[in-house]
Amino acid sequence: MRKSLKVLSLISLLSVVLSGCLNDLGNQEDREASLAPNEVSVQTTDNQISDEYYRAVITDGKYNLGISDTDNTNLLGARNMAAFEAGLMRISKSVFPTNQYYLQEGQLIDADTMTAWLSRESETNGEGLNPELPAEDIKDVESSSESTAPGDQPEGQESDESQESQATEATVVDEQIPPIYLNQIMEKDIMVESDDGFSLGGVVIGLSMNSLYQYTDSDGTEYQTEISVGEMRERGKQYANIIVGRLRNTEQLRSVPIVVGIYASTPDSENIGGTYLLDGISREGNNVSDWAEHNEYRVLLPVRDDQSQNDQYNYFTDFANDVENFFPNLNGISGDAWYIDNGLAELNIEIITQFFQETEITAISQYVNDVASRRLPEGVPIEIKISSVSGLEALLVRNANSDQFQVTILN
Repeated sequence: MRKSLKVLSLISLLSVVLSGCLNDLGNQEDREASLAPNEVSVQTTDNQISDEYYRAVITDGKYNLGISDTDNTNLLGARNMAAFEAGLMRISKSVFPTNQYYLQEGQLIDADTMTAWLSRESETNGEGLNPELPAEDIKDVESSSESTAPGDQPEGQESDESQESQATEATVVDEQIPPIYLNQIMEKDIMVESDDGFSLGGVVIGLSMNSLYQYTDSDGTEYQTEISVGEMRERGKQYANIIVGRLRNTEQLRSVPIVVGIYASTPDSENIGGTYLLDGISREGNNVSDWAEHNEYRVLLPVRDDQSQNDQYNYFTDFANDVENFFPNLNGISGDAWYIDNGLAELNIEIITQFFQETEITAISQYVNDVASRRLPEGVPIEIKISSVSGLEALLVRNANSDQFQVTILN
């Protein structure tokens, strides 16, 4: 959730989430520098919106997009992509504080390299990180529709139960074809001030792992293989060492710290983002060490499983009931709860409404503000979106340290 949206519009927030920061440059004019070969000529923004975000790097008057933004190597759906990137930035800030470093999008791994690494190893692609297909299976899989990454259901929609049942009956568990384990690589470059300007201070790499591998053959039969958390961890560590070793071959990266996070993406049927499993750091050399395990999970609300396990989510049930009783014509209320060490760390709620007139949106926003203040947990960052067929109508945001929601009505 984006915590700093107190006085910003949604568009402004999205433009600064990936910005970078540099110590003591708060009131300094933008500047450029002529640097050594391992440095870059950059400008930096004057104002830092919040110490939760890095300040942006501007090269030759432009903000450079990363490979995942400019090439079709971005295979993740929206929910997974948001969780993947937000989690990687949290890991980055734990190593590279925002008051000492600033950030630019990944510029080191080019598009061709990214594509090669994410592909299967083969006779024509020795750089592929995903396992090579057995010779007898190459033709079958190449002629099939191979799912290398999860997608998302459209906002506010859920899969029809009958369709899910039919899909399950047509799905075959396949343990013969080696899965595609790695579905996405994300790179962020951490910059630091030097005597002559700005230089590379570190690299942060996110590796997104499939928890479910799927492919459909030419006859329409769907095959799938579940990948355990243990295997995602071990494969992720192996990939991390390989990637760090390849990056170290570049003179520029011989001695800079490289941080790696291992992310478990979720299949589209779960309709929710994934979580990080591990993070580690390579200060020098080709191996990542100091691995730390993450104890986190996400829950899609409302929970429809065993009722005896739902007591911990009563806050959402009570909130949703109050809002739906007051506005019976809503199209649905759903939530995404993120837990760390079994404690609620972040809550995102979406309300789909048939209302779109300004007075109606104002009324529901005011009431949701009242109910959220009463029903939802304190000390937790919360974002509530109110949407209609026309798009986002209102946004309510409360930071962890605040006791009031900031309400923005967009129409």
